[in-house]
Amino acid sequence: MKQSADQFERVSPERQRDEIFKILKGPKPDAAIRALEMLGVLKNLMPELLAMKDVAQSEPHVYDVWTHTLAVLDHLDQIITALRVGYDAEKTNDMFTGLLGLQLGRYREQIAKHFAQPLNVDRSLRSLLFFAALYHDVSKPETKTVEESGRIRFFGHEAKGADVAVLRARAFNLSNDEINRLHVVIANHMRVHSFVDRLVNEKHEPSRKAIYRFFRDSGAGGVDLVLLGLADLRGIYAHSLTIEVWNAYLAIARILLENYWERPEEVITPPRLIDGHELMKE
Repeated sequence: MKQSADQFERVSPERQRDEIFKILKGPKPDAAIRALEMLGVLKNLMPELLAMKDVAQSEPHVYDVWTHTLAVLDHLDQIITALRVGYDAEKTNDMFTGLLGLQLGRYREQIAKHFAQPLNVDRSLRSLLFFAALYHDVSKPETKTVEESGRIRFFGHEAKGADVAVLRARAFNLSNDEINRLHVVIANHMRVHSFVDRLVNEKHEPSRKAIYRFFRDSGAGGVDLVLLGLADLRGIYAHSLTIEVWNAYLAIARILLENYWERPEEVITPPRLIDGHELMKE
């Protein structure tokens, strides 16, 4: 496989795309992507990913950007598995997974229906979300700054990363709907973290207006953002994650999903009280 890695130019972009999406849909996507890196495949397939290797991050991050990205893939796989219909919560001895089921387990059927509505008949929505997870921090290397205190920042990495992911998606000939969803998820993946920061530091839950704006900007991709946010958190803290921080993220996730699925007409898509035609008529 190592000897053949430099022959990717002989393979069509569509075939490359299909194989990557099958990998992301299969078991242990993090291990599979790491294997591709070790085999020298990524430099010919998705070279922009390799810039994330050995890029340090400040606390609470425990990993460099590349290792964090692989950890997010792993945790996203675990989270989606734990929230699938029929999952036996008693089989887990992980406290974080148990709390996940308690807070969000009532939405198993809605999550299953969400993933059962792909944006392309040839590729699963689950694979697209994992593709977004793979690229969500791709622009951290180019946006890295170090403050006088030594703290490392990555201002605007989500917006630039969304553009980089779109370029790769177009090279892979993804559909316009898939490209739009990919851009939405990566460009907005910091918003869940912002909600949690305000809850933890100011004891303020997201307002009705904030929830409306979140789903106005993300649509159905808001569900993907919630799941990615939880996986991102696990990838940030790893073994240092506390129950308090995890519960705060679960609380935000529950609030967002509750409004999206249980109060859509009241919060997400409220009826117009008046429109421009009525104004002109009056």
